[in-house]
Amino acid sequence: MIESFRYIKSDLYKLKHSAFFWLHIICPVCGAGLVLLYSAFATISVENKVAAFFQILALAYPFVISIICNMVSEQEISAGNCQNILMLPCRRKVINSKLLILLSCSLFSVMISSLLFSVLLPVIGIQTKLPLSAFLVPAFVLWGSSILFYALHLLLAFRFGRNLCIGIGVLGSLLTALMQTGLGRGLWYVIPYGITIRLTECSLALVMNLYIGINIEIAIICNVIMTVVLIAVLIAWFSHYSGKRVAD
Repeated sequence: MIESFRYIKSDLYKLKHSAFFWLHIICPVCGAGLVLLYSAFATISVENKVAAFFQILALAYPFVISIICNMVSEQEISAGNCQNILMLPCRRKVINSKLLILLSCSLFSVMISSLLFSVLLPVIGIQTKLPLSAFLVPAFVLWGSSILFYALHLLLAFRFGRNLCIGIGVLGSLLTALMQTGLGRGLWYVIPYGITIRLTECSLALVMNLYIGINIEIAIICNVIMTVVLIAVLIAWFSHYSGKRVAD
């Protein structure tokens, strides 16, 4: 436990001198601000404005994850081609530390964005009777269903570099938008990007006591299985990582 804490402390110190933490503050603030600007002029209901907020978050999430994971890998690769982590005795704890920091900062970021949106809605003249859970529960579901993307993009960033990592992030955002349409009907249950946005929408509907009309158990099971498998693959692969990757 003490050794794991030292790994985390070391990673935090290295990231302290990058834009990593600033991005987790600036992105949620800017995201909430842009949707608030849209909400101030849109004529749709408050419920639809809240739904639009989480849809936009879900659409941006894969791309932002790819940027953040690439930043973490570039920081290590630029420091002597990963010599800092290759010299450590347990690479499994190294990747666990990085994944834990990424997930913790991600949860903080998405919660801050949701809280800002909920608090500032009345400030721009939009009164809502929605409970705080209508903002926090979908945010937590969005974060939880996106954990597998962090494992995926960490692997891509360390193994294949910036271009593929960010390229898959862009493709992921496009797939998320596609899975929200009628084309994703019947497919989103087994496609991670579809699961993320659909489960977020369903959680918001459940908090609002609305009928969702679909069975989400299969999607939850698929998401959990894919998350566990991807994290296991990442840890197993990183345990034998030699610092080499396909050039950008």
